[in-house]
Amino acid sequence: FADKLVQHWSRGDVSAAVVLVNNATETGWFQTIAAVASAICFPRSRVRFWSPGGGVGAPLQGQAILYVGNRGDLFKRTFAPFGFVVEVA
Repeated sequence: FADKLVQHWSRGDVSAAVVLVNNATETGWFQTIAAVASAICFPRSRVRFWSPGGGVGAPLQGQAILYVGNRGDLFKRTFAPFGFVVEVA
């Protein structure tokens, strides 16, 4: 998915994307998206999802939210309440 997103971003098929992933910064796919991201949010706590039965999951790993687009400033203002946000040059 990372390569596909970057390909579509590079061609101009995608104007912006927000990607929620496990915080696996050492992986190739994370590095691929981070290389084109204009901002990344590292949430203060782990994102918990509801299951279809209504229960809440307990994630074993932290997450990162990567923004690919031209409005890193807006992403930063929007996501700052949820964690540490860095704008990528």
